[in-house]
Amino acid sequence: MLSEFVTHSSIQSALPLLIDTALKGAILVIIAACAAYLLRKRSAASRHAVWTAAVIGHLAIPAFILILPAWRVPVLPAAPWMRREPPASVALTSVNNQKPPVGTPNLAAPSTGAQSTPTAPGKEAASGQVSNRSASIPSTSSKAPIGAGIIPFLATIWFAGAMIVLLRLAIGTWKVGQLARGGARVEDGVWLSLAQRLANRLGVMRPLILLRGERLAVPVTWGIVYPAVLLPQDSDSWTEERRRFVLVHEMAHVKRFDALTQLIAQIAVAVFWFDPLVWFAAHQMRVEREHACDDYVLRDGTAPSLYAGELLEMVRSIGTPSHDRAAPAFAALAMARRSEFEGRMLSILDPRLDRKTLNRRGTLMTAVIVALLTLPLAALRPYQQPAAHADEFPASFKVSISEPPGTAVPASPVPLPASPATVSNGAASTQLPASGSATAVKSKVASPTTWSCDNYRASQHGTSTHINSSDNGASQILQYLVTTADHCAEATVVGPAKFSADETRIAQLAPGGFARFRERTSTFDRAVSVTPVGDGSLSYAAMTDGRSVPFDAAMQSWLSQLLPEVLREAAINVPERVARLRAQGGVPAVLQEIGKMHSSSAKRAHYEELIKHGPTLSAGDAERIAQQVGTDLTSSGDLSSVLQMLPRSAVQSPGARRAIADALSKISSSGDKANTLQVLAPNADPDLLILLANAAADLPSSGDKANFLIATAAEYLTPSNEPLRDAYFRTVKTVQSSGDMANVLISAIPYGHANSDVAFHVIDASKGIVSSGDAANVLISLSSQRVLQSGTPRATLAAIERTLTMASSGDRANVLMSFASNNLLSTPEVRDAFTKAALALPSEGDRANVLASAVRRQ
Repeated sequence: MLSEFVTHSSIQSALPLLIDTALKGAILVIIAACAAYLLRKRSAASRHAVWTAAVIGHLAIPAFILILPAWRVPVLPAAPWMRREPPASVALTSVNNQKPPVGTPNLAAPSTGAQSTPTAPGKEAASGQVSNRSASIPSTSSKAPIGAGIIPFLATIWFAGAMIVLLRLAIGTWKVGQLARGGARVEDGVWLSLAQRLANRLGVMRPLILLRGERLAVPVTWGIVYPAVLLPQDSDSWTEERRRFVLVHEMAHVKRFDALTQLIAQIAVAVFWFDPLVWFAAHQMRVEREHACDDYVLRDGTAPSLYAGELLEMVRSIGTPSHDRAAPAFAALAMARRSEFEGRMLSILDPRLDRKTLNRRGTLMTAVIVALLTLPLAALRPYQQPAAHADEFPASFKVSISEPPGTAVPASPVPLPASPATVSNGAASTQLPASGSATAVKSKVASPTTWSCDNYRASQHGTSTHINSSDNGASQILQYLVTTADHCAEATVVGPAKFSADETRIAQLAPGGFARFRERTSTFDRAVSVTPVGDGSLSYAAMTDGRSVPFDAAMQSWLSQLLPEVLREAAINVPERVARLRAQGGVPAVLQEIGKMHSSSAKRAHYEELIKHGPTLSAGDAERIAQQVGTDLTSSGDLSSVLQMLPRSAVQSPGARRAIADALSKISSSGDKANTLQVLAPNADPDLLILLANAAADLPSSGDKANFLIATAAEYLTPSNEPLRDAYFRTVKTVQSSGDMANVLISAIPYGHANSDVAFHVIDASKGIVSSGDAANVLISLSSQRVLQSGTPRATLAAIERTLTMASSGDRANVLMSFASNNLLSTPEVRDAFTKAALALPSEGDRANVLASAVRRQ
């Protein structure tokens, strides 16, 4: 129904406009990315304005294309999606679809022995009827542009994708409404008076409603005309400082109309969901929006370290039993999310960033610039005009020819081999060409490559698997070919088919369907063709080594052995098969069946069914699965997916742990392995976390390794567990990239507030950073985040000693001045070490600056 709706609407004609808009909008997004990079040292509000302007301009291009006069600069050839399609009225071929094409025998129906007789030319002329041979008149429909027929299909896909994104937005909005309806209005005078004072100070003119939500982890803001802030249930226990910066952050969203720009971004994503650049621009809007609101908080006087620590505590509470509810990111503005926390922490704690807001002049300039870019892009027509078809007839010649009912269709004789022996399980039998599917199925199965055992040689090495399965609801097609060193198995099934419970025979085949099975070895070549008979029974035609043979007990036994192999490799009836095998012999029986398979996708499907459904796996079963899956699955993606499915409760035994470690070592893709480790790490016990850290150390990609360490820092560093910390920083030391290692260490620094040993680990690991600039950033972060304090002179001494191994005099000086500005020179021992490090600076100017900074702080 969706395809019919798209075909009979104007959506199909709008698809070329969308493609043109996406290409022109890509230029806007690329320009915005370049501008954001140039503004990387400016405020987040400036970058947010750039990304917002790009998204709005992208949305405005279609309207401007329709309104503005065309600016034709035909420097590019005519685009395929803009070529003319011939009108439907010029079609000269037959419109009677009830008859097969000329010369095509209908082999799907049973043969009745009757033959159609061609109409004599004289009779044909006398009756005034026109046979199919008149279709040789030149037809413009036969010269439709290549790809024209795919437009309705693409339009259907686009419409479905847009509806999915809009449905996602609608469901998210409904969830936010549910949170609001379940919340209670805040009547506390302390909250209300604080909100009023802050609104006056920030210039927020619209009325703001404060609500309190149940089990909410972080504050949430939504609403354009009547904004509302939903606070967590335990917000009354917050300190005055936390209340203040929470309200400042949420009011910043209201003042900046972030709810409106978020809605515009989601509409753009829905319309251009196929364009990854639009998704990227919407993501950047969300990131810079949060940074801009954080800047409001810091400009209001909140200490960066305090604000970062409070945000970290909020993020930790997400997902706990008392804070298990959250608002969808695309429907509301949440104050903190795990996925965006790392970048915000770095931004909050960086003292060099510009925190200014964007004034009206800057907003106006941004709007003018995007208009100057959008208007010419929309008017531009860079493609040459498609030429009309040379054989297109005038309107007076456009006719449609069809066959009158009852006209006989001449059929070209098709040579068929001798009738094979047939055995029917009903009263009637059906004759089928002994050569198999070459004639009967080619009209049903269109494939650019023919899969066949004809070229099989028994001496070939290795295993080859080709499986193609399609199901559009009305018809099903299965094509199957597996070759090994000792045999070749081939199968084609057309039409919905049902199989017996033990999968040894076909129970039912839809009318017009067809099935053919073949196996070839060095000693025999057997084939069976199956067709349905009018009474619902099935007819079988058997062949051995090219000769027709009866479908006797031997052939039935052969087919009952081959059919389960085909269904198994094609991943058909997987739930029923796994349940049957598990009932017969438990998990070992299922694993034995999986071990027989050649197709990696079929193995994965059976593993997924085994793990996700049915009785809970025991520790022994999980160990068996983990041991076998590493051998069975050669695809990194499939192996990674199966390991991620294993329940944590089933991998507690030492044997299961060893099996998982061995399976992890067999994942060749760095990205797949890193994703698997990140999925297994949350809420894992210490022993499993140490195993995962050891596996992460073997990741070949520094980026993937760094991403894993940053994502799992809370699991390793929050508990007071020394073996976990040692395993974590042991893996950190294996990161080869200086930049990646610096990022990991900076993300670990906040955990030093709870455990001073983290600071020593960070300093020690920083010795592996080759870049002086990256090492300086780590040491400065230790100081600026107050992890190094006057009461911890040992850590400060270690950090000062670390500066002596840095190559750059300027970077060393910056670190030392940071220590001085944060009042870390509290003991004589620290001051002596500081002075020696300052005097060791190669640059005389750097020495003077460092010593002067120490004097100012005394």
